[in-house]
Amino acid sequence: MDYKKIYDDLIQSRLSIKKDRYAQKKQGAYFEGHHIIPKAKGGTGTSTRGLNHHNIVLLTAREHFLAHWLLWRIHRDRSSALAFHKMMSTNDHQTRTKSSRGYEEARLAFSETNKGNQFGKGQARIVTKEQRKRQSAIMIGRYDGELNPFYGKKHTEETRKKLSDKAKLRPSNLNPNYKGIKLVILDGNVVAEFSSSKEVADFIRCAPSTVRAVLGGYQNKAKGYDIKYK
Repeated sequence: MDYKKIYDDLIQSRLSIKKDRYAQKKQGAYFEGHHIIPKAKGGTGTSTRGLNHHNIVLLTAREHFLAHWLLWRIHRDRSSALAFHKMMSTNDHQTRTKSSRGYEEARLAFSETNKGNQFGKGQARIVTKEQRKRQSAIMIGRYDGELNPFYGKKHTEETRKKLSDKAKLRPSNLNPNYKGIKLVILDGNVVAEFSSSKEVADFIRCAPSTVRAVLGGYQNKAKGYDIKYK
Protein backbone atom coordinates (compact mmCIF):
# COMPACT_ATOMS: atom_id res chain seq x y z
CA MET A 1 0.00 0.00 0.00
CA ASP A 2 1.28 3.46 -0.89
CA TYR A 3 1.13 5.12 2.53
CA LYS A 4 2.89 8.25 1.29
CA LYS A 5 0.22 8.86 -1.34
CA ILE A 6 -2.54 8.37 1.24
CA TYR A 7 -0.78 10.82 3.56
CA ASP A 8 -0.24 13.40 0.81
CA ASP A 9 -3.89 13.16 -0.27
CA LEU A 10 -5.05 13.66 3.34
CA ILE A 11 -2.85 16.71 3.80
CA GLN A 12 -3.72 18.33 0.46
CA SER A 13 -7.44 17.93 1.06
CA ARG A 14 -7.13 19.58 4.50
CA LEU A 15 -4.89 22.37 3.22
CA SER A 16 -7.67 23.34 0.81
CA ILE A 17 -9.96 24.11 3.78
CA LYS A 18 -7.28 25.47 6.11
CA LYS A 19 -8.67 29.02 6.29
CA ASP A 20 -12.19 27.75 6.88
CA ARG A 21 -10.96 25.60 9.74
CA TYR A 22 -9.10 28.50 11.33
CA ALA A 23 -12.32 30.52 11.19
CA GLN A 24 -14.20 27.64 12.81
CA LYS A 25 -11.51 27.35 15.47
CA LYS A 26 -11.99 31.00 16.41
CA GLN A 27 -15.67 30.18 16.96
CA GLY A 28 -14.76 27.37 19.37
CA ALA A 29 -14.36 24.32 17.10
CA TYR A 30 -11.51 22.00 18.09
CA PHE A 31 -8.63 21.35 15.70
CA GLU A 32 -4.97 20.45 16.15
CA GLY A 33 -2.01 21.97 14.33
CA HIS A 34 0.05 19.36 12.48
CA HIS A 35 3.55 19.67 10.98
CA ILE A 36 3.28 18.33 7.44
CA ILE A 37 7.02 17.68 7.38
CA PRO A 38 7.79 16.52 10.95
CA LYS A 39 10.07 18.78 12.99
CA ALA A 40 12.35 15.80 13.58
CA LYS A 41 12.90 15.72 9.81
CA GLY A 42 13.57 19.41 9.35
CA GLY A 43 10.00 20.72 9.33
CA THR A 44 9.44 24.27 10.57
CA GLY A 45 6.58 26.29 12.01
CA THR A 46 4.67 26.49 15.27
CA SER A 47 1.62 24.23 15.35
CA THR A 48 -0.47 26.68 17.41
CA ARG A 49 0.24 29.64 15.11
CA GLY A 50 0.33 28.30 11.58
CA LEU A 51 -2.38 30.04 9.55
CA ASN A 52 0.13 31.47 7.09
CA HIS A 53 2.81 28.81 7.45
CA HIS A 54 3.17 26.36 4.59
CA ASN A 55 4.16 23.47 6.88
CA ILE A 56 1.17 23.66 9.25
CA VAL A 57 -2.28 22.22 8.62
CA LEU A 58 -5.31 21.96 10.92
CA LEU A 59 -6.63 18.46 11.56
CA THR A 60 -9.30 16.96 13.75
CA ALA A 61 -8.03 14.80 16.61
CA ARG A 62 -8.94 11.67 14.63
CA GLU A 63 -7.23 12.93 11.46
CA HIS A 64 -4.14 13.85 13.49
CA PHE A 65 -3.96 10.30 14.83
CA LEU A 66 -4.29 8.88 11.31
CA ALA A 67 -1.64 11.28 9.98
CA HIS A 68 0.93 10.11 12.50
CA TRP A 69 -0.04 6.48 11.91
CA LEU A 70 0.71 6.99 8.23
CA LEU A 71 4.00 8.78 9.00
CA TRP A 72 5.02 5.80 11.13
CA ARG A 73 4.15 3.43 8.27
CA ILE A 74 6.20 5.59 5.87
CA HIS A 75 9.36 6.16 7.94
CA ARG A 76 9.38 3.46 10.63
CA ASP A 77 11.97 5.24 12.77
CA ARG A 78 12.16 6.32 16.41
CA SER A 79 10.97 9.90 15.95
CA SER A 80 7.90 8.75 14.00
CA ALA A 81 7.19 6.09 16.61
CA LEU A 82 7.37 8.62 19.45
CA ALA A 83 5.01 11.01 17.66
CA PHE A 84 2.58 8.17 16.84
CA HIS A 85 2.66 6.92 20.43
CA LYS A 86 1.98 10.45 21.70
CA MET A 87 -1.24 10.50 19.69
CA MET A 88 -2.75 8.05 22.20
CA SER A 89 -2.82 10.75 24.87
CA THR A 90 -5.96 12.85 25.21
CA ASN A 91 -7.32 15.78 27.20
CA ASP A 92 -10.73 17.32 27.85
CA HIS A 93 -10.92 18.63 24.27
CA GLN A 94 -9.67 15.53 22.49
CA THR A 95 -11.79 12.51 21.61
CA ARG A 96 -9.54 10.51 19.33
CA THR A 97 -11.11 7.60 17.50
CA LYS A 98 -8.52 4.83 17.71
CA SER A 99 -8.97 1.28 16.52
CA SER A 100 -7.58 -1.50 18.70
CA ARG A 101 -5.18 -2.27 15.86
CA GLY A 102 -3.94 1.34 15.77
CA TYR A 103 -3.50 1.35 19.54
CA GLU A 104 -1.53 -1.89 19.47
CA GLU A 105 0.67 -0.75 16.58
CA ALA A 106 1.48 2.54 18.35
CA ARG A 107 2.54 0.68 21.49
CA LEU A 108 4.63 -1.83 19.53
CA ALA A 109 6.25 0.94 17.46
CA PHE A 110 7.25 2.76 20.65
CA SER A 111 8.59 -0.44 22.22
CA GLU A 112 10.55 -1.63 19.19
CA THR A 113 12.25 1.70 18.48
CA ASN A 114 13.24 2.18 22.13
CA LYS A 115 15.02 -1.14 22.59
CA GLY A 116 18.49 -0.52 23.96
CA ASN A 117 17.63 3.04 24.98
CA GLN A 118 19.26 3.57 28.39
CA PHE A 119 18.09 7.14 28.98
CA GLY A 120 16.20 7.30 32.26
CA LYS A 121 18.00 4.23 33.64
CA GLY A 122 20.71 6.08 35.50
CA GLN A 123 22.90 6.73 32.47
CA ALA A 124 23.56 10.31 31.42
CA ARG A 125 22.48 11.39 27.96
CA ILE A 126 25.31 12.81 25.88
CA VAL A 127 24.27 15.82 23.81
CA THR A 128 26.68 16.62 20.97
CA LYS A 129 27.71 20.14 19.95
CA GLU A 130 25.80 19.67 16.71
CA GLN A 131 22.61 18.79 18.62
CA ARG A 132 23.02 21.82 20.90
CA LYS A 133 23.57 24.09 17.89
CA ARG A 134 20.53 22.69 16.08
CA GLN A 135 18.31 23.04 19.17
CA SER A 136 19.54 26.58 19.70
CA ALA A 137 18.68 27.49 16.10
CA ILE A 138 15.18 26.04 16.54
CA MET A 139 14.53 28.08 19.69
CA ILE A 140 15.79 31.46 18.38
CA GLY A 141 12.84 33.80 18.18
CA ARG A 142 10.36 31.04 18.96
CA TYR A 143 8.86 32.85 21.93
CA ASP A 144 9.81 36.45 21.14
CA GLY A 145 7.31 39.26 21.44
CA GLU A 146 3.72 38.27 20.68
CA LEU A 147 4.79 34.63 20.26
CA ASN A 148 5.35 34.47 24.01
CA PRO A 149 2.16 33.21 25.75
CA PHE A 150 2.85 35.71 28.58
CA TYR A 151 3.32 38.65 26.19
CA GLY A 152 1.75 41.84 27.53
CA LYS A 153 0.86 40.24 30.84
CA LYS A 154 2.20 40.78 34.35
CA HIS A 155 1.92 38.90 37.62
CA THR A 156 -0.17 40.67 40.21
CA GLU A 157 1.49 41.68 43.48
CA GLU A 158 -0.48 38.91 45.19
CA THR A 159 0.83 36.29 42.75
CA ARG A 160 4.40 37.60 43.06
CA LYS A 161 4.18 37.30 46.84
CA LYS A 162 2.80 33.75 46.63
CA LEU A 163 5.63 32.70 44.31
CA SER A 164 8.21 34.33 46.57
CA ASP A 165 6.81 32.72 49.74
CA LYS A 166 6.70 29.32 48.06
CA ALA A 167 10.31 29.64 46.90
CA LYS A 168 11.45 30.52 50.41
CA LEU A 169 9.89 27.32 51.77
CA ARG A 170 11.62 25.16 49.15
CA PRO A 171 14.70 23.38 50.56
CA SER A 172 17.85 24.73 48.92
CA ASN A 173 19.23 21.27 48.29
CA LEU A 174 16.31 20.53 45.97
CA ASN A 175 17.49 23.22 43.58
CA PRO A 176 19.31 21.52 40.64
CA ASN A 177 21.91 24.32 40.75
CA TYR A 178 22.54 23.97 44.47
CA LYS A 179 26.22 23.24 45.15
CA GLY A 180 26.25 22.97 48.94
CA ILE A 181 26.71 24.92 52.15
CA LYS A 182 28.59 28.22 51.87
CA LEU A 183 31.29 28.95 54.45
CA VAL A 184 32.08 32.52 55.47
CA ILE A 185 35.75 32.79 56.50
CA LEU A 186 37.58 35.63 58.21
CA ASP A 187 41.32 35.48 58.93
CA GLY A 188 41.32 31.74 58.23
CA ASN A 189 38.46 30.98 60.65
CA VAL A 190 34.94 29.91 59.66
CA VAL A 191 32.63 32.46 61.25
CA ALA A 192 29.34 31.32 59.72
CA GLU A 193 27.78 28.96 57.22
CA PHE A 194 24.66 29.35 55.11
CA SER A 195 22.69 27.41 52.54
CA SER A 196 22.12 30.28 50.11
CA SER A 197 24.09 33.16 48.61
CA LYS A 198 21.34 35.55 49.73
CA GLU A 199 21.88 34.59 53.38
CA VAL A 200 25.64 35.10 53.02
CA ALA A 201 25.04 38.48 51.39
CA ASP A 202 22.74 39.57 54.21
CA PHE A 203 25.32 38.48 56.80
CA ILE A 204 28.26 40.39 55.35
CA ARG A 205 26.09 43.15 53.87
CA CYS A 206 26.86 42.93 50.19
CA ALA A 207 25.01 42.03 46.99
CA PRO A 208 24.25 38.32 46.30
CA SER A 209 26.00 38.75 42.95
CA THR A 210 29.22 39.62 44.83
CA VAL A 211 28.93 36.38 46.81
CA ARG A 212 28.45 34.40 43.61
CA ALA A 213 31.45 36.15 42.06
CA VAL A 214 33.67 35.04 44.96
CA LEU A 215 32.31 31.49 44.85
CA GLY A 216 32.89 31.37 41.09
CA GLY A 217 36.49 32.56 41.40
CA TYR A 218 35.91 35.88 39.66
CA GLN A 219 36.61 37.89 42.81
CA ASN A 220 38.99 37.20 45.73
CA LYS A 221 36.92 38.42 48.65
CA ALA A 222 33.69 40.17 49.61
CA LYS A 223 33.90 42.84 52.31
CA GLY A 224 37.14 41.21 53.51
CA TYR A 225 35.58 37.75 53.84
CA ASP A 226 36.56 34.55 52.04
CA ILE A 227 33.58 32.50 50.85
CA LYS A 228 33.90 28.82 49.97
CA TYR A 229 31.74 25.76 49.55
CA LYS A 230 31.82 23.36 52.49
